[in-house]
Amino acid sequence: MDNKEEKKELSIQNIQKKLAFFFPEEAYSFTRQAVEDGVASGEFMVKPSQILPYIQTALLDDKILEVELDGMTSVYFSRINDDFPDLEKIENEDGELTLIEPNYTAGDYLKLMSHIITLPIEPGMGNLHLRNSKKILIRFFTSTSAVELGTFFQDLTIVREIPVLRLAFPVVGRQVRGARAFRAKVTKGMDFNIFVKGKKTRPDIHAEPIDISTDGLSFNIKKKHQSMFQVDEICIVHFIIGGELQVKVKGTVRHISKVREKKGIQYCCGLQLDLPTHSIAADIETIVAMVQRAHLKELSDISEESGINLIK
Repeated sequence: MDNKEEKKELSIQNIQKKLAFFFPEEAYSFTRQAVEDGVASGEFMVKPSQILPYIQTALLDDKILEVELDGMTSVYFSRINDDFPDLEKIENEDGELTLIEPNYTAGDYLKLMSHIITLPIEPGMGNLHLRNSKKILIRFFTSTSAVELGTFFQDLTIVREIPVLRLAFPVVGRQVRGARAFRAKVTKGMDFNIFVKGKKTRPDIHAEPIDISTDGLSFNIKKKHQSMFQVDEICIVHFIIGGELQVKVKGTVRHISKVREKKGIQYCCGLQLDLPTHSIAADIETIVAMVQRAHLKELSDISEESGINLIK
């Protein structure tokens, strides 16, 4: 075996070890040929430069991260945060100091590919375990795949008075197609609201949807309302776009979750939709397509403004 072949073999073995470490339940499938094919197709991401666009997308598109610690079944939630430099002190003619923003573009720190910053995970009890974890898997979703990235805890730190977590820049990643039904993210500029019919123990609720698929959706709820929803209960939901009712449908509550934001906690409820007729299913498909067009337009605008090729 010549030197070139030896280096290639060592590289493949190194990739196999990383994949088996972060995805042990599938270690048997990471054969030499599977790794070569996966790297060539982009299924496996093994270089920081290959992982970078996905991390940039997660930050700039404000994606919710699923965080898995040491292979535990409990799933926590977080978001990628920016690593803003400290404000600069400028002295004016009167000798007074003024704080100003330094020359920094959103996500610039990621280009160093040395670390990532995340908000503390929710539920909060997971933060202690994260600090003592041996491995961390973060997962988020694009329009076609689940993106899973392996990393490690580095430190607790503060960014602009916000407590955050510093993780190593992911060392390996993979794309898993068909991991769940495609979900379209609802953009903030889209005039899309939902109305959840009340019950004896819960008032009528108007809410903003977070994302939607052809068989489910999640939406924001207020802290005071989270205890009013129960897993497996049936809700009647009205979809209102541009002030007009588009469809009324039943849904089953599948989860009530919370995710850390830069300035507080986001509470959300997930529903699995009941689609009894082809007509209602078609209405939902139309709404999903409408939401996806708006989201792709938003990603294109962010890409053009930032100069970063975001993953759609």
